[in-house]
Amino acid sequence: MTKGALLRWVENRYLRRYLPGRGIEIGALWRRFHLPRKARAWYVDRLNRDDLQRHYPDLKGSIVSPDLLAEATQLPVRVNSLDFLIASHVLEHLPFPLIALRSWYEALAPGGVLLLKVPDKRYTFDVHRSRTPLAHLVDEHHNPEKFDNWAHYADWVAGGGHTALMPGFKQAVQDLMDQDYSIHFHVWIDEDVRDIINFTQQSMRMEWDTVVFWRAHFYRKETTVLLVRK
Repeated sequence: MTKGALLRWVENRYLRRYLPGRGIEIGALWRRFHLPRKARAWYVDRLNRDDLQRHYPDLKGSIVSPDLLAEATQLPVRVNSLDFLIASHVLEHLPFPLIALRSWYEALAPGGVLLLKVPDKRYTFDVHRSRTPLAHLVDEHHNPEKFDNWAHYADWVAGGGHTALMPGFKQAVQDLMDQDYSIHFHVWIDEDVRDIINFTQQSMRMEWDTVVFWRAHFYRKETTVLLVRK
């Protein structure tokens, strides 16, 4: 086991202590979070296992079979009913992440826990893409008609090294849109994630405490946040 893998194992062991009871993990895909022995999680995804395998052919045979099919912003659960909710590498895939955070907050019971892991662009294939400003998220949140699906997909394709002048660029964008491919609609570093959490607390009046905020690091290429609903 490498030093980085060992440190991640220790961190996840620490996070597990906050995840008792019954909860949901969204988009586990191929690597579900290891829970305490007495905890129970239902796995949610927008696609069934067969469709996920077609969507991610390189993961064939290792995908977690979802218990529930639902969009991340429309969970089929009662308000204030979950002890925990896990969303690892999910938030950046959602066109309207502020709507998702509101939905997840409302699904948690008082004392319930939201565990977020959000990739930091500096350590991923998004390294050359521009960060998504909070103001942009807020504007699209309040004015969803302004959401430009083409622009987001084009930015994703361009981030992979293609340019709008290259042959096949527009077709590549259209093909992904036709597939409803799950891209990173948004790109952040840890400071952006902190700004988003602060916004939910101060402007959206979500009453939760930040118990853990771990910045991205050489062995942890993501921001890890653990929020407890008051």
